[in-house]
Amino acid sequence: MKHKIITTLIAVILAFPAIAQQGVLLSQYFFDPLYINPAYAGSRGAFSGTLTYRDQWVGLPGAPETEALSVHTPIPLTSLGIGLQLDNDVTGPLRISTATLNLSSTVHLTKEIKLAFGLAGSLNDVVVNDNELNIETPNDPVFPAGSNSLLVPDANAGIYLYKSTFYFGAAAVHILQSTWAEKNQPAFPSGDFYRQYFVTSGIVAKLSDNLAIRPSALVQFIQTAPALYELDASFIFSNKLFIGAGFRNNERISISGTDNYIIPCIEYDFAAFRIGYSYDIVLNSQNISGGTHEIMLGWDLGGDNLLKRENPRYF
Repeated sequence: MKHKIITTLIAVILAFPAIAQQGVLLSQYFFDPLYINPAYAGSRGAFSGTLTYRDQWVGLPGAPETEALSVHTPIPLTSLGIGLQLDNDVTGPLRISTATLNLSSTVHLTKEIKLAFGLAGSLNDVVVNDNELNIETPNDPVFPAGSNSLLVPDANAGIYLYKSTFYFGAAAVHILQSTWAEKNQPAFPSGDFYRQYFVTSGIVAKLSDNLAIRPSALVQFIQTAPALYELDASFIFSNKLFIGAGFRNNERISISGTDNYIIPCIEYDFAAFRIGYSYDIVLNSQNISGGTHEIMLGWDLGGDNLLKRENPRYF
């Protein structure tokens, strides 16, 4: 009976990130939409990339932690773009490491407006580290020491309509709805990558010569869970400093109840490089964590308009 209780508790804990998180979802999604839309690959017209670290629910043992690297570039003399993402998502004893290859094709609708179509294939390494579990009975054969892992394939697709001051994107993630389970390891949990749909949009409106505002929005639909949306707005000073905040709803049940978030953020653009930081503040009277820190470093190397401040990249 004790074994069944422990196994049930572990299954519930491990099911939470598999259902609720389902991969990397960043507060600064507008910093690099490639994380949720493969059609974004190559759209910045340079060799672009981001390096991200996200520390979620600070202060809680086993809380989610994410490291992610994203690079993409247009392919010269073609209408194609290509990108690569490497993500590592850890929650307690569960780690999901993902490698994703993105390919996009862009059509010029007008001189300024472009429409891109994207596909991506990914391979997920799902690992359960039994050494991270607190087992009541030492050397329990149900929970052998060491790690157990599975390789799980997946695919994404999206479209991306954009110009210098506007974008609209729609994407489907986890199209294959892959299932992961290990019949020979009773302690290895089973789970599914549920298909998700993302809709994003943003626009830049100039308020004066040195001031603009960038509102943006994200809506996420996922099977078996309520829709999630996020509304953000940043003021842009001299095309370099971005200061703003966002609001994210969350009707899903977490360890501290149902949560909404306020997300202040700041970004500074050094032309070839940019850096961003955000902090998720949980609007919940029962909140027991120290919030979520997220920091991003981005770069654009090469490209015809890279150093022209009169033609900055807002997205």
